[in-house]
Amino acid sequence: MVYKSAIPDQHIPDIDILSFLLQDNEHNTKPGAENTVVTIDGHTGRTLKHGQVKDLSSRLAAGWVDKVGLGKGDVVAVFAPNQYDHVVLYFSLLAAQCTITPGNPAYTEDEFHHQLTNSGAQTLVTVPALLPILLKVCDKIGLSRDRIFLFGDEEVSGCKPFYTLMPKDSNRRVLTPLKGTNASEDVAFICYSSGTTGVAKGVALTHRNFVGQVLVNVNFDPESARDNDVLICFLPFYHIYGLTGMVMNSFYRVMPVVVMSRFELELFCQLVERYKVTFANIVPPIAVLLAKSPVVQKYDMSSIRNIGSGAAPLGSEHINALTSRVPSNVRQGWGMTETTSGIIIQTLEKNEPGSIGVLVSNNEAKIVDENDNELGDDQAGELLVRGVSIMKGYLNNNEANAKTFTNDGWMRTGDVAVFNSKSQQFFIVDRIKELIKYKGLQVAPAELESILLGNGKIADCAVVGVYDSSEATEYPRAYVVLQPGNQGTDALANELSEYVAVKVANHKKLRGGVRFVDAIPKSASGKILRKDIREWIKKEQQESANHVRAKL
Repeated sequence: MVYKSAIPDQHIPDIDILSFLLQDNEHNTKPGAENTVVTIDGHTGRTLKHGQVKDLSSRLAAGWVDKVGLGKGDVVAVFAPNQYDHVVLYFSLLAAQCTITPGNPAYTEDEFHHQLTNSGAQTLVTVPALLPILLKVCDKIGLSRDRIFLFGDEEVSGCKPFYTLMPKDSNRRVLTPLKGTNASEDVAFICYSSGTTGVAKGVALTHRNFVGQVLVNVNFDPESARDNDVLICFLPFYHIYGLTGMVMNSFYRVMPVVVMSRFELELFCQLVERYKVTFANIVPPIAVLLAKSPVVQKYDMSSIRNIGSGAAPLGSEHINALTSRVPSNVRQGWGMTETTSGIIIQTLEKNEPGSIGVLVSNNEAKIVDENDNELGDDQAGELLVRGVSIMKGYLNNNEANAKTFTNDGWMRTGDVAVFNSKSQQFFIVDRIKELIKYKGLQVAPAELESILLGNGKIADCAVVGVYDSSEATEYPRAYVVLQPGNQGTDALANELSEYVAVKVANHKKLRGGVRFVDAIPKSASGKILRKDIREWIKKEQQESANHVRAKL
């Protein structure tokens, strides 16, 4: 059975994403739209109006073309925490017809090196705080200082602010609509994802992917939006959730966005109260924090009407705890970097706890068994998707694309789903893919296993996610077989955790600990049997719960 949305498919214009966002629509043609503040720096109070974003980005685009020589298809890497003028940078690069590859500013040197070289980026935009590590990487790959630009207004280590590229002639600008873009083929962003396994892969997302994603989302549940809506954003703009939802969708709607460079609970609450925030997009661990921390009760959070939660499931107990503190509609959804963010989303009517909701328009889904036979309602199998939101493919990776796409264009998600005939909603019930989700960020077990096997004391290992219900997130845990002559002590476990910690970004650390075992369960072909290890974890957690009950 092929599932389609109850919402009729919409016409997707054949246009680049920037021209689409800047052309007239029902929101930006309302009186006063040009002077509406669309981005607010939550730390300094600085703002940009809708008209200013258009003006600055079009003039800065001319600078990228005239002074740096950027043009169609040139790849620009952006590594930075959220900035209130991120939208200006992104739009200016799109206006110069560049391809943008945003990345995690918490990366290690090796991770920065991988994305820069894999994407083919020849220009970099970052913040001064990251220069010590990024200059090392750039020196290795031959990226000169005159190709490195900074947010802010200060020149550091020979790297200039990108605003210095602004033409002195205020009339020099790049105008839309842009010419020569093939919306279905030309790549707007290369976002990095671990896919189903392994080292991060470049996800090539076209202009049409983003145009379609904006349209299907803003028209998915129009009744939930109001003219006075204000969005708060701490979710990173390098992540597909923040990029699509909080940069593009909000600009299309001329919706003010209060920007946080990182999540700080007290500041979050202060900003909600100060700006009368109505929309908050979060991840489950933040929901837990909002439900439990006494800080929340110090502030007026009553303006929030809608909370969107994604990146990982949010259980009913956490939803109830959250809404007892912050009365609002809580809606969850499902999406991937490879689907240009959410394509299955709860509505106000269909939001059963545990579900991921219903399909947006212009996309379809099916559920199949291990032999790719289509299944029907109430039958669990792998979720496959197809439609306007689905990526062009993994960058320069034919092997991964062959594994991910079927011959007729369906994309395998690696998630096991069920379509419930009674509620008419989708549910994710298991995961085929091996990814661990720590606070919504991807952790590929294969990457951590490769690092661990580089330690001379380790003979074999496996990494799995351990779910912590109190924090509503998974923690990476390593199961390790030691080389002869080594003892599995607490000291060695700490040593191995630290060994990994210095080689990876913060979210990939072995927060679930290290366990020493005699052997790693494997199939006849040598594949790690992670289900067997998850049974170990389930037994351990059950024994722990029984011990706690016995003490009570």
